[in-house]
Amino acid sequence: MNSGLLLGVCGLYCGACYHYRASLPEGKHLLEEAFRRERKLEGFTCRGCRSDERYVHPGCSQCRIRACADEKNLEHCGLCRECPCDRLQVFQSDGRIHHRDVLVHLEDLKAKGSDRWLAEQAQRWTCSCGAGFSWYEVLCHCCGAPLLSYGPDPAAPSHRSGV
Repeated sequence: MNSGLLLGVCGLYCGACYHYRASLPEGKHLLEEAFRRERKLEGFTCRGCRSDERYVHPGCSQCRIRACADEKNLEHCGLCRECPCDRLQVFQSDGRIHHRDVLVHLEDLKAKGSDRWLAEQAQRWTCSCGAGFSWYEVLCHCCGAPLLSYGPDPAAPSHRSGV
């Protein structure tokens, strides 16, 4: 897998996305969780923002931020002279916890370069046992260790009900 495919033009690291992680062989636990939540499993197939494979998830397949970066032939929004644009600021503040740091990530990308940033993100989203994890996983699916994630998914039914 080309790690450059995991560089979201908006500043997200696709390698920590549950849609991406669920499409990997080690992501079976995420597919099982999606099934329990009665989600369409075909929505959990993605190869990253910069892949040529089209995504089922509408947030990615119809992403206007990616379309804008493509039109401007930019690797990521941090290289745009209009950054941060209104669209990116709305995205950052849309209530999804994993979106809140995209402007900081874009500054890091600009300063460090994509290879270094991607390597740091891959390490950040890997448990000490070596298993990768997604934004909202609380415990490692391999060793059970607590993870430094964003916490439980606020969109999950059990989280909304306070359970």
